[in-house]
Amino acid sequence: MSTTPTSRQVETGDGAERPAHAESPRAVAATGDGAVSLSPPAARRTSNSLLRRFFRRPMAVVFAAFLVATAVACFVGPFFAHPPNAARFEVLQGPSAAHPMGTDPLGRDLLARVLAGGQVSLIVGISVAVLCLTIAIVVGGFAGYYGGLADTLLMKVAELFQVVPAIILALVVAAMLGSSMTMIIFILSFTMWPQVARIVRVESMKVAELGYVESARTVGFGSLRIFFSDVLPNAMPPVLVATTMTVGRAILLESGLAFLGLGDANTPSWGALLNTAQSHIQTAWWLTFFPGLAIFLVVLSTNMLGDMLNDTLNPTLSRVK
Repeated sequence: MSTTPTSRQVETGDGAERPAHAESPRAVAATGDGAVSLSPPAARRTSNSLLRRFFRRPMAVVFAAFLVATAVACFVGPFFAHPPNAARFEVLQGPSAAHPMGTDPLGRDLLARVLAGGQVSLIVGISVAVLCLTIAIVVGGFAGYYGGLADTLLMKVAELFQVVPAIILALVVAAMLGSSMTMIIFILSFTMWPQVARIVRVESMKVAELGYVESARTVGFGSLRIFFSDVLPNAMPPVLVATTMTVGRAILLESGLAFLGLGDANTPSWGALLNTAQSHIQTAWWLTFFPGLAIFLVVLSTNMLGDMLNDTLNPTLSRVK
């Protein structure tokens, strides 16, 4: 006795019936352990929902707007400000209408130098975070997904970088190889990636055991295709949170290196401005206040956005907190 296919069933050529969503190989597939593999349209809807939930938080909007405004000011502001290296004003002049942040010991406008220093700090922070994420995906992702000998070897390499504190290793390498901005980016990237890699490893291990990954293997998909199409995207949420935090940590480490005199001498980063202000900390408060405030607010904003992103991606954890 034949039946008319409903909206939930369609008839195949051999008379068997199967769910309608099975017509598309990329449709939603629920496994017995509760894992769900989303089709591209469903994944886009989920991403849009996460963004709406994230920006529904007033403080997320405030911190995100502050970071955007800071980036615009640092990269566009210098076109309208005084030249940052022009020593043509009265030395150690306090904040005024002509110089909102005052002048430094050589008669240079501090506002112009803070804006120029922001370019260095932001470029270093974002570049280090991107490089750390790239290395972490390659090392931690493959270690967690393949396991076995690959896991052991790759994690031993990560542990080797974690034996020495990042700031100490960065100091030694910068002193030996130089301290240009490009070199600082690579130094910080190769000292900070293990923290992100360990998170990628753990998440890849968990996702690799889920049912839809096993189903993909059974169908005959290659391991690399499964890793990049199923394992890595589903392991990314906590990794993105860690990468956001890496931006703030990289800015702090770069500022620390510049404060110790190992920054790029050709570009005035915020840490280098603090280094210059050391001998005038009691007589010219603005020399330390404004660069220090910039570092504090940018690092605070990135860390708070990372924390709120974590709450958005893990609503259950947010309710516990």
